[in-house]
Amino acid sequence: MITDIELNVLKVMASKQRDWNWMNLDRTLSTRGIPGFSNVVNIVMNLAKEGFVNIEDSGHPSMPFYRVTAKGHQLLESISEQRHND
Repeated sequence: MITDIELNVLKVMASKQRDWNWMNLDRTLSTRGIPGFSNVVNIVMNLAKEGFVNIEDSGHPSMPFYRVTAKGHQLLESISEQRHND
């Protein structure tokens, strides 16, 4: 199971189709006032361990790309449906 902070980071990542890296994800969390700022790498690593995010080579060793997987999108859809039905 993932934490609320991890879920919020996953939602941010799924909100836009882009090549997320730790820097632009961290900046986005900060500007939106979403918890997780300055802890993005650990959060994404946990999401990747659960299969919700892929970490991909960007050509720059310290800035891999992060992408939400189909499993991650399915989780967000199921949570959205649960909240809609409640």
